[in-house]
Amino acid sequence: MLVVDDEKFIRDIIADFLGLEGYIVATAEDGSSAVRELESARYDMVISDLKMPKMGGIDLLREVVRAHPETLTVIMTGYGTVETAIDAMKRGAYDYILKPFKVEEIVHVVQRGLEKRRLSAENLRLREALSLYKVTEAIAASLSLEEVVATLVDSALTEIRADLVGVWLAQEGRGFFQRQLRACPKLEHEPDEDLGELDFEAVRERLKSGAPLLEHGPRAQELFSRAPSRPVSSLCIVPLKMRGRLLGFAAIVSLTANKRFDEGQRKLLSIVASRAAAAIENAKLYEDLQATF
Repeated sequence: MLVVDDEKFIRDIIADFLGLEGYIVATAEDGSSAVRELESARYDMVISDLKMPKMGGIDLLREVVRAHPETLTVIMTGYGTVETAIDAMKRGAYDYILKPFKVEEIVHVVQRGLEKRRLSAENLRLREALSLYKVTEAIAASLSLEEVVATLVDSALTEIRADLVGVWLAQEGRGFFQRQLRACPKLEHEPDEDLGELDFEAVRERLKSGAPLLEHGPRAQELFSRAPSRPVSSLCIVPLKMRGRLLGFAAIVSLTANKRFDEGQRKLLSIVASRAAAAIENAKLYEDLQATF
């Protein structure tokens, strides 16, 4: 929870009361400070005053909607600016609170907002589970190596909404080779867009433990031998393993500022990659069988 108000007394009162209710609360003195705070940590909700120096509530709301769409925003305002508060809701605010207020009103709005967020997250997980079932069934049903890899890449682009997805497969004694690399449409249509190149030795070394990688910012950029033309916001790499053998790996990249992959997306990719690894093994056996006969 992030409370934003240029009056220290008000933000401290709200923070203390919400803290007593069991919420973890941080504060910021204006919209500019709130933007910096949002870049350094994730918040379920922002409670912001409407009128503040440097950056007011409407400008802050615009930034939250753009860079942190999963975060709910509640606007605090006086009776004379109710119309502006209603306009803020049209722009994406979850609710507004009129000053002077009772702290119980804020708790009620917070509880209602977080319950709405929980239900939305539950619906999203159900949709993801259904999509995951369809993807894994499609992968398991295919004996074509190209189809398996294409389905894995498609699912990462659509379900995880990655900017860049690649699959690399191992060749005996020859390291990894790129089987498929695709960007989301907005990157595909950008002229002179350099997608960079992963440092395969660094990736292989990190994958020795068998655990997926999830890195952000500079730590993610370190795993590229040639960095993309845009700064890397987030990188997730999952191994394609079968019976202890590393068949290759799948990587998803976010090149969008402040868009980081989370543990849920890492697990989703890991589940799809696990099913894909088995399908890749079967497809290779099938190719060998075809070559034999």
